[in-house]
Amino acid sequence: MKRPSPVEARPAAEPVPSLLADGLLTERLALAVPEDTRVVVAQYEIPPGRSLPWHYHEGRVVAVVTAGVLTRTLADGSECVTPVGGCVVEPVGPQGVHMAENREPEPLRICALFFLPQGRPLSTRAEPPDQVACG
Repeated sequence: MKRPSPVEARPAAEPVPSLLADGLLTERLALAVPEDTRVVVAQYEIPPGRSLPWHYHEGRVVAVVTAGVLTRTLADGSECVTPVGGCVVEPVGPQGVHMAENREPEPLRICALFFLPQGRPLSTRAEPPDQVACG
């Protein structure tokens, strides 16, 4: 009778996932993507007082704020503030141009899940939208 070696006698450890982000989605998300959609997970770190420039996405993006507070300025000039644990669903296409800022004294971290057409970048830089001045 063959005796199992000490390595064989131990059950194999199950893989343990590394948690990258855990947030609460507070808006409805309808997600229908065509075949051959590029799926990317990316993490951003934005230092205090810094920002991501005006840009848009050519596919759906869902992001979780994993540290700090995200302030986004949208195409209509409105601002959305998302604290740690909050989720954002980015608009698709040039009409959804926006920017992201870290106005807090600690680093801002965002984990984003992108659904993009093949060959398209994570984001496309854009000019700030024309704002209608009140007055």
